[in-house]
Amino acid sequence: MKFQGNSAERFAKKPDPACALALVFGDDEGVVADTANALIKAWEKAAPSTVVTLDEDEIKRDPPVLFEALEAVSLLGESTIIRVRTKGEKLFALMKEVLELPPERIAAKLVLQNGSLNTRSKLRTAFEAAPNAAALHLFADTESDMSDLVERFLKTREVSIEPAALSTFIGGLPGHRSLANAEMEKLAVYAHKLGRAVSVDDVRALCETNADESARSAVLRALNGEPELAQAEMDRVIDAGLSPISLVRMFEMEASRMLEAHALQGDSGGGNVGMKLKPPVWKSDWPAFQARLRKWPASRLTRLVERLHDLELMAKAPGGAGLAEPATRELFVTLYKVAVQAK
Repeated sequence: MKFQGNSAERFAKKPDPACALALVFGDDEGVVADTANALIKAWEKAAPSTVVTLDEDEIKRDPPVLFEALEAVSLLGESTIIRVRTKGEKLFALMKEVLELPPERIAAKLVLQNGSLNTRSKLRTAFEAAPNAAALHLFADTESDMSDLVERFLKTREVSIEPAALSTFIGGLPGHRSLANAEMEKLAVYAHKLGRAVSVDDVRALCETNADESARSAVLRALNGEPELAQAEMDRVIDAGLSPISLVRMFEMEASRMLEAHALQGDSGGGNVGMKLKPPVWKSDWPAFQARLRKWPASRLTRLVERLHDLELMAKAPGGAGLAEPATRELFVTLYKVAVQAK
């Protein structure tokens, strides 16, 4: 069985009783994890169950562990749900054997979480073709998806939010579902018994206390070539006690994302490839992101990544923490000066 996008999420909430084996995969690990959790909850609701997580390496070393778990029948009448996280085609040969087992031999349920798999994937094709299995292909959230997700989540916590505040909050979300979940939880705690709808000022106040958000803003301001704003955010980050290595890693993440964008569209500055990136670039943020791409061609970004890597090694070396902060500040100033001069 084959399901994609919304139909895959619907299937996870109400699976076909004939399905005992499910491959849940997609670009966004958070969306994959949420969907796998929904499927497990649906199976638990259908019958008392015990959830067992098996390690990919353990299964590769000792395949009988998986087969014994799949075929074992509980003396207490409970079902077993097995969760396995893997990458790519590593477990294909083993899963091929599992899918070829007679359905009557399988007493447990299996959910296999994976990352991005293309249409040529042997693992994906095998799950799609098996009569007692399902391949659930998930996609990264769009801005509209994220808005609906936040509204539904806050409603379960009896928290209301103004439309403008929702838009502001969505604009600051990191793009990964797992990270977005953490940000939603933070907002729900902030707004607990607030006595009114969350406002734009509330969202901004929450973000201002978030060192990670300030660090991200500092990185973007520097790459944009906005010296005063970048420096103000940098000072806030250091005052908040965020380690230099955390800031360096945030620079590395953004530089790597920009390099990936260049690889997808070429240096010609073509169409919006934002939703293919991790984390994605929303349509509303694409013009600013594209402007940064023009300031930072691939060759310059490659040199930046090398410099950031050297800084990270410095910070990790014995006694390097004291040297990392001034070196990070120096690089930071150099970056926004380069961005100011770039066209």
